[in-house]
Amino acid sequence: MTLAHTLADPRRALATRLRHDWRPALLLLALVLIGCGLAYQTPLSVHLAVGGDPLTRRREDDAPFLQMVHAAEPALPAVAAWWELPGAADPYRWTQPESVISLPGLGGGYWLVTVRAQGGRPDGAPTATAWQAGALPPVAFELPAAPSRRYTLLVPADGTVRLVMRSDAFQAAGDPRALGFVLRSTHVQTIGGWRAPDWGQLGWIGLTLAAAWLWSHTAALPPRWALSVISLGGGAAIAAIALSRPAFALLTPILAALSAGATAINVGLALRWPQQLAWRQAIGLALLALIVRLAGLLHPHAISSDAGFHANNLLRFGLGHAFLTAGLPAEAGGGAAPYPAGFYLIALPFQILFGDDFAARRLLVTIVAAALDSLFCVAIWWWVRQAGFGQRAALLSAACYLSATQSLEALAIGELANVGGQALILPALLGLSMGAASHSSHRLALSGLALAIAAGLMAHSGVTLGFGLLIGWAWLLAWRQPAAIVTPARLFIAAAGGIALALIVMYTTPVYLELISGRGGQGASGGQAPMQIITETILALSGWQPPQRRGLPAPLGLALANLAGLWIIWRTQQPTTTALRWLLGAWWGGALSGLGLLLIADQGLRWMLFLYPALCIPAGIALDRLAAHARWGRVAAAAWLMAIIGQGAILWVGQIRDYLH
Repeated sequence: MTLAHTLADPRRALATRLRHDWRPALLLLALVLIGCGLAYQTPLSVHLAVGGDPLTRRREDDAPFLQMVHAAEPALPAVAAWWELPGAADPYRWTQPESVISLPGLGGGYWLVTVRAQGGRPDGAPTATAWQAGALPPVAFELPAAPSRRYTLLVPADGTVRLVMRSDAFQAAGDPRALGFVLRSTHVQTIGGWRAPDWGQLGWIGLTLAAAWLWSHTAALPPRWALSVISLGGGAAIAAIALSRPAFALLTPILAALSAGATAINVGLALRWPQQLAWRQAIGLALLALIVRLAGLLHPHAISSDAGFHANNLLRFGLGHAFLTAGLPAEAGGGAAPYPAGFYLIALPFQILFGDDFAARRLLVTIVAAALDSLFCVAIWWWVRQAGFGQRAALLSAACYLSATQSLEALAIGELANVGGQALILPALLGLSMGAASHSSHRLALSGLALAIAAGLMAHSGVTLGFGLLIGWAWLLAWRQPAAIVTPARLFIAAAGGIALALIVMYTTPVYLELISGRGGQGASGGQAPMQIITETILALSGWQPPQRRGLPAPLGLALANLAGLWIIWRTQQPTTTALRWLLGAWWGGALSGLGLLLIADQGLRWMLFLYPALCIPAGIALDRLAAHARWGRVAAAAWLMAIIGQGAILWVGQIRDYLH
């Protein structure tokens, strides 16, 4: 058989499976879409607390559904507790001369829309306004200056309930904004009768499920698994339409675009490298992790406190300001500190694809950080495979990182340089695992390892300490490892070269030396007792509470699976597991010894974020060992993995829904 025939066989097998399975998949997809149409008949009531809800103290829930409307009031930049401000018992937003209330995905038919508003003119004059509901003629009337009144309209919808409000422009003294009137609340509810679904939403759902089905075939999953993907995804869509229609409608186009793009990549890889199924499955998991991250970060409901900071830093770096600084909170010592630009160096070349305005740069740094973090799925898979475990164990380990709660929380907050910078230690860790510092390694490999260590040390100051400690522990543990993996002398040479290069390029520049010397006598505020650190660390590792100063805990099932996996790794006598034991020992040593910083600073190293990939490696190995015990073992392993991923996904949804709201 020729090489061409050999390469064509997997392609023919894929085409055969698609021809054989498309009919049941199409039937199941049709049933799902019918179920979505029936879910649209569920009675729905949507209340927008414009400007915030003083009872729940939530704010910005209304923002995704208001277009061309000013910020919520009352507000002061220095006051986070807005509900304590004068007038906060009845918050509001000023509209612009033309503003829109738009709730997508609610369904067709007629809706009752009740708007509470007032003119708001200080001189008591009424405000002339005209409101247009769908394609109906506008309704013109006057809004009294005060008090607010409720106005109810019957609004036709083609899937999206849309109300356009045009008003006479008003310019307040000392306010540069163009104002319309004061909007205080909006309530939308169904009326009786059959309701047509939002056909656009059904299209997005169908595209997403079809892409997922095709993706599962490129990953060589059994046909029943591919159909299960449609069933589970369709069930989730039906439940979301019935229970959380407006928020889900904002997500569907994002999810469809991401799924279609990832599926196109997987199909391209399957056609180009049909024999590399193992690698394609690992890359597919990394793409799935990227979808999970971007689906939340790009949702209009998401608010980040720090993403804008990184967008501005990217601009400064692009203009030649290579030595950046950041102001640290008092809990971490306070004052300005060096802020290595490794993450921005990765993001900068892609700016040509995104443009140079603030919104484009913010989108760019968000996508790059999420993509870099998703690479850990491939790295985890590779480490497990190199240790001599099977493909299933490697994929299970990588799957544990799909909804890594610590990285998801950091991404949502906007700690993009920390998350993205941590991924820059991967070349050094992979080089160490491949024996770049062994007796048999070439000098070029040793030089590359030194460069990789330097890159990791210049990735982000929050990563530098943990990574530096990891290298130190790797050197200590190298004395007990076979020379085929690493020798202490060669590791010392590589680490010394990397540290020297990092010092020369970054940390000994005059601007940073002045900052470091100026911070020398500041110290740090706070600090914790040793027993408190130990107790909180154990509880955080077991998933019972979040790590210090964080909001999301690790999944409960991850700790137990990790302990079982560590026991299996240490009991395995294969020579190939030696490198993995050494790497995990150094990783744990670097993370836990960094906790000593908490003795002097209440806000210390992001140790759980740093350690999380090391938790996933043994967890997947333990799940694989469980799955080897007949059918019940496979069911138990699948349920265990779904519990880990599911808890992380639920926490991720809550983080997007609640952070800064």
